[in-house]
Amino acid sequence: MSGGVVPTGRLLGYLEAVAAACLWGSSGIFAVYLFGLGVPPETVALLRPAAGVLFLFGGLSVAQPESLRVDLPGIVVLGLGGGLAVGVFQVAYQFSTDAVGVPRTVALLYLAPAFVVAVSGPLLGEWPSRRRVALVALTLAGVWLTVLGAEEVPATFGTSGLAWGVMAGASYAVYTLFGRFATRRYGSARTVFYTTLGACALLAAVLPVASGPLVLPTDLRPWLVLAVFGGLTIALAQFLFFDALGRIEASGASVATAVEPAVAALLATVLLSQGLNPVGWIGVGLIVAGVVGVASRP
Repeated sequence: MSGGVVPTGRLLGYLEAVAAACLWGSSGIFAVYLFGLGVPPETVALLRPAAGVLFLFGGLSVAQPESLRVDLPGIVVLGLGGGLAVGVFQVAYQFSTDAVGVPRTVALLYLAPAFVVAVSGPLLGEWPSRRRVALVALTLAGVWLTVLGAEEVPATFGTSGLAWGVMAGASYAVYTLFGRFATRRYGSARTVFYTTLGACALLAAVLPVASGPLVLPTDLRPWLVLAVFGGLTIALAQFLFFDALGRIEASGASVATAVEPAVAALLATVLLSQGLNPVGWIGVGLIVAGVVGVASRP
């Protein structure tokens, strides 16, 4: 293989990670819309993955029924280990979005690639090159410029928003690393289904105790929005992301998903008339350059 040729499997992995990030880029708009309909963050944090689990179960039952079979140790590893990481992320992301808004949540969320690059070597044996570290730094700079370049976005975070945002970034990094570990042993379909199912079980047990009885939507519209939200950003996006982790390194997948804030900014521009100033567009350019640089090098 020549040094400038990317194997087909790796290219597909990067395309899957970017596609997942594009779907995740709509998460903030869905969440803000649901908050406006009176659905609280803790309810969204539970019902979003619950809807995703239903879609995953239906799809896998038809397309890959064998992927629903796993031994007891696998259920424990995927359901408890992966479920904990995904569950913490769901709660932290929704509370951070509610506390400080989408742009600042995304800024803190994408501290994750730096963490993944730092620990993927000793944990997974995937030591990044200096070139990859430089591209990660370039991508993270692009994320922050994109966030700061959004119109009408104040630079303050607040203690609560900062804590939830950092927790979202840390848990996102953990489940990226876990996904790379688990997909190589159990496959992407089993990993995404049982980790999401485990997250739902943990959230259903913990959230009512921590925040009181869940407030369920009383109208049809929020339920329909939650169904679409879970189907696109959990069932489809998670499946694409975990399948990507079976093909490419954790650090590469983490960098590829950094296109999420660029997609979120573009959607905000089109749907909410919240455009980017020139600094924001420079940030989008840096993100694209960083992701292409990582993906183009085998």
